[in-house]
Amino acid sequence: MIRTHGEDRNLFSWLVLQEKILRLWIEDTLASAPSDTTFIAKLERHRDWLAAQIEHLKTKRAA
Repeated sequence: MIRTHGEDRNLFSWLVLQEKILRLWIEDTLASAPSDTTFIAKLERHRDWLAAQIEHLKTKRAA
């Protein structure tokens, strides 16, 4: 699939927003239900994966 520069920029912005939302969700979950460690761990793993993908795209965009 060939994407335009604008589509790439929009996708990148969406991914960054999703990472921020996950970070806030984790903080909220820790504040309201800190004993739910399994759920928190899943959210953190997904956020870590998403952050890594964002960094990968940043590197690709800089090249």
